[in-house]
Amino acid sequence: MYTIQTGSAQAVSFLIGHLSSFLYPSGERTIVEWGIAGMSLGGHSTWIALSREPRLSLGIPIVRCPDYTKLISQRAASSGIPLSPPYFPTSLKTFIKTHDPAQLAYRAKDTSSPFLGKKVLVLSGKEDRTVPWVASAEFVEGLEVGEGGVKRVVVVEGVGHEYTSGMQK
Repeated sequence: MYTIQTGSAQAVSFLIGHLSSFLYPSGERTIVEWGIAGMSLGGHSTWIALSREPRLSLGIPIVRCPDYTKLISQRAASSGIPLSPPYFPTSLKTFIKTHDPAQLAYRAKDTSSPFLGKKVLVLSGKEDRTVPWVASAEFVEGLEVGEGGVKRVVVVEGVGHEYTSGMQK
């Protein structure tokens, strides 16, 4: 699952690097702002891409979690699976400790935060059992986007792991 999330985030960076030349081969326009939105697995990838790709200025993660370890720990506990090899390899833990958005300086109010100056709209269902809000709450509440950034959080009562028409609005 984490491989899909990180791979999708890398694909976004690849597309940003090449899309302009495909869309505007004669240089008739310049793309000056990039954004990303994703739901569920795509929402996890949205958090990773926002934390790694400086050209992204806007992100909308929908029913997702920016803290992989917290999310997978809850899932493992509820399934009676230990967070140890072979289920959770040491090499994966090491990678996550250095690359996951929750392991970065997301609370910093200086340029060490990869989210500084970005616009982030977080959409979540309060009754989501697949990606419980509790797994994301600490990160999202502590997320610092700085004076130039915007953070808006919408946790919808009575909504599970879904993207409702109210969220779309």
